[in-house]
Amino acid sequence: MNIGILASGGDGAGMNYCLYNIYKKIYRNNNVFLFNRGYMGLINNDILNYDFKYIKNHKNDGGIMIKTSRCPQFQTPGGLEKAIKNLSKNNIDVLIVMGGNGSLKGAKELLKRNINIMFIPCTIDNDVLNSEYCIGFDTACNNCANFIKQVNDTMKSFNRTCIYEAMGRKCPSIAITVGNMVNADYLYVSNNCSVDSCVETLRKTIKTKDAPIVIIRENLIDIKYLKQEIEKKLDLDVRTCIVGYFQRGGMPTKIEKLYAKKFASMCVNEIKNKKFNKSIIVKNGVFVAEKLN
Repeated sequence: MNIGILASGGDGAGMNYCLYNIYKKIYRNNNVFLFNRGYMGLINNDILNYDFKYIKNHKNDGGIMIKTSRCPQFQTPGGLEKAIKNLSKNNIDVLIVMGGNGSLKGAKELLKRNINIMFIPCTIDNDVLNSEYCIGFDTACNNCANFIKQVNDTMKSFNRTCIYEAMGRKCPSIAITVGNMVNADYLYVSNNCSVDSCVETLRKTIKTKDAPIVIIRENLIDIKYLKQEIEKKLDLDVRTCIVGYFQRGGMPTKIEKLYAKKFASMCVNEIKNKKFNKSIIVKNGVFVAEKLN
């Protein structure tokens, strides 16, 4: 069987571990095509020549060794046609796509054109439709929480309030989870939150706490504006920290590796049984292969 694998969109720790667990189960009895930089690799027929030793040596690395990209060209009829031609040229029987919602949308476009697909949700945002977990989320949360804990040691020394911006695009999962991990005082994670409610919470908190923690979800409110408003309304020394890409990298956590291995195992089992066109998801705490529509 000819099996293609690509990663698309944002990277996340655990993707390499998932790739390793897929590869080691299939490379002896199948031809494996690792497309470089996701859908861009499909369009350009750019195939990586990695052997099992290389993949094994990098299994615990953060990021994704076969590279990823945003690929607007794939969203055009011409780009999509090139990708399909290259899949046909290489006689790909099934393509494994690792990524988030944008990657899933691309996978469904290929499915409409009779390309066999297997999808594995990989995004630190943890927001792929129908799946309770996506590869990268646990590590991102731990990275973010550790960052905040270390910075807040300094905030305590100066009695400073700090606002931390967590990733997540339009999904508040990281901010909420990290907030619970570090016992944050205010979570600015939805349109139901407001500057006034944040200020009032801090007004009460500073009576008993030296260094209150405010966590905001990116793309929701400007961190500098919130800082200015808090300082204007309260006698506080406020600092800001954007956690940013620090969340994405690093060695995957034990939980991440466990989940990545389970995603890989179910994906390979479905392929071996020629049950294609599935999305491997977590539903009610159980890994299931859900039909792609």
